Amino acid sequence: MGPRWYSAGALRCSPQLLLALVVLLTVAACSGARSRPATPCMSDAECRADRICHEGKCRFVEEVLAELATPVVGPDVAESGRAPRSANGFMGDAAHTGRSENRGPSSNPALAWTYQTGARVFASPVVGNDGTVYVGSLDGQFVALNADGSLKWRYAAGQKIYPSALVAGSSIIFGTHQRELVSLSLQGQPRWKLPLEDVVDASATLGPDGRVYVVANGAYAVDLLGRLHWHKPTADHVRSAPALHPARLIVIGTTEGSLIALRPDGSLAWSVQLRGAIEGAASIDDEGYIYTGTGRGEIVQVDQTGAVQWKFKTGDEVRATPAVARDGTIIVGSYDGSVYAIRPSGALRWKVATGGRVRASARIDADGRIYVGSQDNFLYCIDPSGSVLWRYNVGQDVDSTVEIGSDGTLYFGSDDGGVHALR
Repeated sequence: MGPRWYSAGALRCSPQLLLALVVLLTVAACSGARSRPATPCMSDAECRADRICHEGKCRFVEEVLAELATPVVGPDVAESGRAPRSANGFMGDAAHTGRSENRGPSSNPALAWTYQTGARVFASPVVGNDGTVYVGSLDGQFVALNADGSLKWRYAAGQKIYPSALVAGSSIIFGTHQRELVSLSLQGQPRWKLPLEDVVDASATLGPDGRVYVVANGAYAVDLLGRLHWHKPTADHVRSAPALHPARLIVIGTTEGSLIALRPDGSLAWSVQLRGAIEGAASIDDEGYIYTGTGRGEIVQVDQTGAVQWKFKTGDEVRATPAVARDGTIIVGSYDGSVYAIRPSGALRWKVATGGRVRASARIDADGRIYVGSQDNFLYCIDPSGSVLWRYNVGQDVDSTVEIGSDGTLYFGSDDGGVHALR
């Protein structure tokens, strides 16, 4: 029996069938439209409907955003069987816990290599999924280094780069003292620059909504195409990288001492005055408690409603971001020269004295070992009980926070302009 044909009369008698055919034809037409080859372009004005000009071709916005958010898989990630990280940035995650899934050296490491920049390196190196090391310096140069320390590419930003980069999908995003947020491809090609109203001193953070949050004179929400979604101004400059709370809060601190929580639309959830400049980022533990240091020398625990739970006093200002160990212990350095371990209750667990101020934030490896630099020129490795396992003499202040590579290599910068790798 051949294919069944429907007469016009039969279609008129079956409105359900007619509706189904209309829907089917509409879907097919839309699908066909989106599958047509992309049209070459020079600007968005040459593209129709909801398309934009991306890398010389007219593309649908949602397709480009999905492509930009897709993480690149390196050989070491593929061999390990781990899922590639959607973002790599300051302190390891959007909550700034400082934890790493990698294991660093437990005994005295050796210098693998040093890459010399032209000025102090305050930013923390960030390692991409393919093993590339990304870092900027105060000479305005942003570099991508191979795992052996050789230069992969260099980008001239034109002004000082204080913050660590955010590697989000296939984009590298960082702010500068040029008052702009910069996005590069993984090959170092400029994608966009977004002018801001102040210099950028803190790292950007990628949210689960695909938006990038960054601070300057307040907080900004930007997508991976560089489009500004909102700006929430603050009375004072912000140097604390946005921390993302599971209760859908964006937590920042200002230089006049306000700890602020914003909703995803940029509206204010709450603000609490801590009466001491907040220079480092806040961190968030697994129970949702928020930790920050202040210029009054205090580490403060705040709950998700903004209520202060306790304050722990150190001997000088705290500019580092508190790290949160897997057992809930808070690890943070102070300008009094000590690294503190504080119980979730606010009681001291232990402290380790260094010979200089501690500006760098601590990182914690998979075995609980703590790596932190000091202005006494040493990088310290401390075990979870507070015993110093080793220290390495860098020769200059270490204000850069350590990054731990998948092979256990420690990457960090120092005041002599070097990017160092120990293993």
